[in-house]
Amino acid sequence: MYTKVFLLALVSFILISPDTSYAQASGALFDSGTNFLNALLDLLTNVWARIIGIIAIVITGFIAMTGNLSWRRAFFVIFGLILVFGAAAIVDSVAGNV
Repeated sequence: MYTKVFLLALVSFILISPDTSYAQASGALFDSGTNFLNALLDLLTNVWARIIGIIAIVITGFIAMTGNLSWRRAFFVIFGLILVFGAAAIVDSVAGNV
């Protein structure tokens, strides 16, 4: 008797209970890998890379002002900045999406 009542209560509860929604808010940072990678790309190539690039050029200028700058170090600073800010153009030209 109790099993039939329990089974009836369980079936009624399942039928009456609302469906669970697993949806996430659209536009969230972690809703897909593409959004996360785009946010990471924007972070590394827009704000932080520009600030670090300016600091690197200033430090290179101070080292040059004191007369201790090797041309090799200056070349690597400039080449690194070219790679950071030109990375998207380099990848597009290699992939053929120009």
